[in-house]
Amino acid sequence: MRKTLLNTMGLLLALFGATNASAQSTVELPYSITFDSTNDVWTVLDASPSPGTSWVFNNDWGNDGFCIGNAWTATPSYCIRTDSGEPNDYYVSPSFSLKAGKTYTVKTSSGTMYSTPATLSVEYTTTPTNAASFTKLSDISMPSSGAQYDNSYDLTVPEDGLYSFAFHATNTSAGDKSNWVYLYALGFSIEEKVGGETPDPGTDPDQPDPPAVDQDGTLPYDMTFDSAEKFATWTTMDNSDTPGVTWAYTASDFAGKPAAHMGPDATSGTCDWLVSPKFELKEGKSYKITVDAASGPNNELNLILDYFVGSKSADNQKTIEWIGSKLPKTEGETEGEGGKVKNEWILDANKDDVYLFAFRALNWGANNANDAVSIYSVKIEEMAEGKPDAPVALPYEVSFEKEESVSDWTAMDRSGNVSSTWSWNSWGYQEYDNDWQPVGDQHPCVGFSSDWNTDANDYWVSPAFALEAGKTYVAKAHTANNRSCIETGTTSFTMKLGTNKKMQSSFDKTLGSIELNTVYDRDPSTFEFTVEKAGNYYVAFHISDKTGANAYGYIFDFSLAEKKAVVEEPVATEPVANLAAAELTAEKSVELTWTNPTKDVDGKDLPADALLTVKVYEGEEVVKVFEDQTPGSEGKHVQAYTDETFAGEHNYKVVVVYKDKESEAVTTSLTVKVVVDAINGVVVPTDAKVSVHTLGGAAVGNNLSTLGKGTYIVTMKRADGTMKTVKVTK
Repeated sequence: MRKTLLNTMGLLLALFGATNASAQSTVELPYSITFDSTNDVWTVLDASPSPGTSWVFNNDWGNDGFCIGNAWTATPSYCIRTDSGEPNDYYVSPSFSLKAGKTYTVKTSSGTMYSTPATLSVEYTTTPTNAASFTKLSDISMPSSGAQYDNSYDLTVPEDGLYSFAFHATNTSAGDKSNWVYLYALGFSIEEKVGGETPDPGTDPDQPDPPAVDQDGTLPYDMTFDSAEKFATWTTMDNSDTPGVTWAYTASDFAGKPAAHMGPDATSGTCDWLVSPKFELKEGKSYKITVDAASGPNNELNLILDYFVGSKSADNQKTIEWIGSKLPKTEGETEGEGGKVKNEWILDANKDDVYLFAFRALNWGANNANDAVSIYSVKIEEMAEGKPDAPVALPYEVSFEKEESVSDWTAMDRSGNVSSTWSWNSWGYQEYDNDWQPVGDQHPCVGFSSDWNTDANDYWVSPAFALEAGKTYVAKAHTANNRSCIETGTTSFTMKLGTNKKMQSSFDKTLGSIELNTVYDRDPSTFEFTVEKAGNYYVAFHISDKTGANAYGYIFDFSLAEKKAVVEEPVATEPVANLAAAELTAEKSVELTWTNPTKDVDGKDLPADALLTVKVYEGEEVVKVFEDQTPGSEGKHVQAYTDETFAGEHNYKVVVVYKDKESEAVTTSLTVKVVVDAINGVVVPTDAKVSVHTLGGAAVGNNLSTLGKGTYIVTMKRADGTMKTVKVTK
C-alpha cells in the first residue's frame, strides 16, 4: 500500500509540478547563463517513474564532476549522474516572451562522462510544470566523453506566448547501465535572430574566438618568436575555466626579450595551449623537439609539452613531458647545486598522420600575479636512423623479476590514444581466487594495466636476434592475465615476429596465441617457427582490446633458442629379398642373386640416397663385400671353385650393413653333384651325395679323376638316409 501511494505521488509530481521549483519568472532577451554556481532561476522537473535523483549543481572532481580531457579538476555544471528510477528528468529555464514569425537562436553548452548510453535533448514548452507538454527542439550530439560541446539551434514558435526551455535527460537502454545518466549542462543562451544572422558576439569573454587555420609546417623546422608575424604562424587554444587571457606575443618579457608569452590569468585557473603548425610525420620515425624557454621569478604556471594527432582539441591532447614551472628544466638537481639543463625531447610517431606540437600552460589557481612563462624558440627535426641494433646471441633467456632486465626491451604503443603501455611493475602480478582473495605472493614482472578511454594496441618488443632461414626456433614465455580479460572475451594476447621495432606493420607474422589465464605457476606458452629469409628479427608480445579497460597482461620471462636436431638412433635395414643360388657347371661356379632392401626394420623408407654395404658369406667366411649399394637395387655374386672344391654342399648367407647396423642374415644352400656315376663297379645312385676323404679323414672333394694315386674312403648318402661307404684305391 505504501509503495503504491509513493508511486502515485511521484506521478502527480511529474504531471503537475516540479521538484525544487520556485515560481517561473519571465526574463528579457537576449539571455545567457553559465552554470558555474547554484541558481534559483532554473527548476528541476523529475518525470521518472520513481522520482528520486535528478539535476544538481556539481563542481567536485571526486564526485563524478565534469572533467574535460585528462583534467584533474571539474568544470562547474548542473548534472544528473545516476537515477534508479529510470531517468526522465528536465532542467527547466525561466520563461521567455517569444513571438510567432520570428526566429530565435538557442545555444547550449554540455558534455557527458563515462561513455554513458543516456541521451540529452533541448526542448521547449508553454507549460513548464507538465512533462508531457514539452516539444523536442533537438537531440544534443556528444560523441565523446569528457568533451565540451557548444551547439546552436534556430527556432520559430507557432504562436505568441511565454516559452520555457529544458535540458531533458533520458536513458532507454537495458542492462547494467540502464540507470546511468552522467549528463552535464554547462551553459544556455537565447536571442532573437536579426536579419537572418545571429549577431557577432564580439569580444565577449564567454564566447571563444573562432579557431585560426593551422598552417602547414615543413621539417626541419626552426622558429624564433621575435616578431608578431612569426607568432601568428602558431595558434592558441584557451581551455581555461573562464576563457580570456591566453598566449600572446610580447616584445619584451621579464628578461627583456621577445617571446611567445603566457602571463597571469586573473579570472580563472589556466589551461591554454600554444599550438604549432601541422607536420606530416611517419610511423617508426623519431623526432627531436628543442625548446628555449624560461620562467619568471616565483612562477607557478606549469609548462607541459603536448602534441595532437589528426586535429587539435582539448580531448585529443597527448603528453610528451610535464616540463614543470621552473624553466629551463634541469635534471640531477640537488639542493644548492644546479642540474644539467634539459631542453630536448623525443617523440616516436606511432602512425603516419598530421601532428601538431603544443605548449600547455597549466595552473589550477587564479590571480597568480607571478605567473610568467616565455618560449623563445622551437626546433623540430627528424632524427637520423642510427646504427642497426646489434643482435644478441642465442640461446637467449631473461627473467623480468628485476627492473634492470628490461633495458634491452622496448614498449611500442599503437593505441588510438597513447597513454599507458607495457612497463616493469614492482608490484607485478597477484593471483586471486574466485572470491577475489589474494593467493600466494606478488610477482614483479612486466605488466600492461589497461588502457582507459581508448583501445589497447600495445607491443612489448625484444632485442634483435639474428635468425637463419631453414632453422627452427623455439620461443617460450610464462604469462598471466586478469580475470576481466577472460570474462569479457575481448582481449587478444599473441606473440609476433617483426623486422622493425618501431613499425607495427612489420610485425606481420603471428607465432601463436597466448592462452589467457590467471594462474601464475603453469607451463610456459611455447611456439616453434622458422623464417624464410636470414636477417635481424624482433619478437613481440602484443595485447589488444577494443575496450582497453579490459586488457591486463603480465610477462614473467622469455626465452628463445634454436631447436636442437633430434638425433635418431640408427636401426638395421630389413634383410635382402629373393636370395637364390644357381650352379654354373661349366665354370665350376655358383651364382648368388638377391634384391637389396628399401625399408628399415621399423618399416620406414630408406633415403633414396642411402648407401648400403652388402656382405656375402660361405659358411662363416666373408667371400665378398659390396660397397655403396642403393636401396632396392639387384645384387649378384659369382663364387668360383676348383675341381677339388666344386662338388659337394655349399652354404651361403647375405647380410646388409647400414649405419653400422647389420641386418638379419638370409641363408641359402646348394649341393653340387659328384661327377662320377660308378665307383669300383658300384653304381652311384642319382640322388646320392658323395664325399671323398683320405684315410686320415681329410675331405678332398668328390671328383676322383682329379685325385692323385692313393687309397680313399668314398661315402654315398641317399635321400632316404641310407649310406654306403667303400674304399677306393687309385
